[in-house]
Amino acid sequence: MFRILVANSKGGCGKTTITSTLAGYYARAGRMTSLVDCDPQGSSLGWNQSRGAHRAPVRALASNDPVHGLGAGWVLRLPSDTQVLLIDTPAGLRPHEFAPFARHADVLLVPVVPSPLDLRATLGFLDVVRRLPEVRQGKLRVALIANRVRERTVAVRDLDATLQRLTQTCLVRVRDSQIYLKMAAAGMSLFEDDSTAARGHRDDWAPLIEWLTLREQERRAHGKVAFLPAARPGTG
Repeated sequence: MFRILVANSKGGCGKTTITSTLAGYYARAGRMTSLVDCDPQGSSLGWNQSRGAHRAPVRALASNDPVHGLGAGWVLRLPSDTQVLLIDTPAGLRPHEFAPFARHADVLLVPVVPSPLDLRATLGFLDVVRRLPEVRQGKLRVALIANRVRERTVAVRDLDATLQRLTQTCLVRVRDSQIYLKMAAAGMSLFEDDSTAARGHRDDWAPLIEWLTLREQERRAHGKVAFLPAARPGTG
């Protein structure tokens, strides 16, 4: 099972968008996909409940307990044939609350939106992440996603300048678009909509998909691998 954790202590950064988009991608690709929604708001679970019966299935579990939601009891509830597991976490996680999540993941995706307040909070969260034994030992790989990007704005330039100093991340840029609201309302993923508009946004995700594919291949071939910095999208 390949386990993808989506987390940031700052709320409103797009964790559910990342989770649901990837869940739809893997499900449509024929992978047995499960999702655990640990956010009390239940946004990922709501997205899954809106999916039509004709869509590729995503098996979803709900948890309102950010500390114990991924304990042994939740692992035992996962379908035994799960190939890809996505974990959507709540906002406001403190270091001792985040650590149990990290122990149940192969990769961590951290979305951040280009605003000074969000970036400051994310940098604090990344400091917590770097101290985790799983990260220091290379058991948990980290990718940073610049989300809701509007090019040629001051906020994006400031974000780029800061993120360039974070060499141990895979930097991915997802443009701001109303299409994600449409996808959320319909219980769909960008990868399940073959319209011209949707296909035009898939390129934003290509570096992340490539990065995840490489990480999963490494896990299959070698188990837990050494941490290697990724200075450019898709190369880490």
